[in-house]
Amino acid sequence: MPSMQAAPAAIRPYASAMRWIHWMTAALVLLLFVFGGWTHYFDPGEGLLKELLYNLHQSFGITVWLLVLIRIVVRLSTGAPKLPPGTPFLIRAAASLNHLALYLVLLVQPIVGLLDTNANGFPLYWFGLFRVPSPIGKQPDAVAHALDGMHWFGALALLLLVGSHLAGAAYHGLIRRDGVVRHML
Repeated sequence: MPSMQAAPAAIRPYASAMRWIHWMTAALVLLLFVFGGWTHYFDPGEGLLKELLYNLHQSFGITVWLLVLIRIVVRLSTGAPKLPPGTPFLIRAAASLNHLALYLVLLVQPIVGLLDTNANGFPLYWFGLFRVPSPIGKQPDAVAHALDGMHWFGALALLLLVGSHLAGAAYHGLIRRDGVVRHML
């Protein structure tokens, strides 16, 4: 049986802008889960704390959306490092699908969140600096609840995709030891 450990090839990292955006996005997504979970599962009550938590969650969401748009442009212009030779086809396919799904969810989830906020009759003020235009305005409760459900399921999908991404990094870093993790360091 062949060894699971592949010889590390010459590592070509992602462009520095890609690495910076990756880690900034990861930090913001973590904060999104903290603030979103806090407001959803640990009722902060009414008042300034609740407004602050919602504003931070929504503002970070819009920021992630902008970062992902920039990341796509940078990725298209700089490319991505190849997986090492000998990486099984299923691993390559899973990595490609996971990356594509992460991009899609990170683009769609903030839009659904904005629509959800607007449908419930609330404006979004990006970090309190300026109002983000409301594309739909206040909607009937059924529409607002549907958007809230979509946003919640999007969060679950994102959590699963991030978990899969981390599992892939652990697989490459701890089992294959093929240097793939260094692409993003």
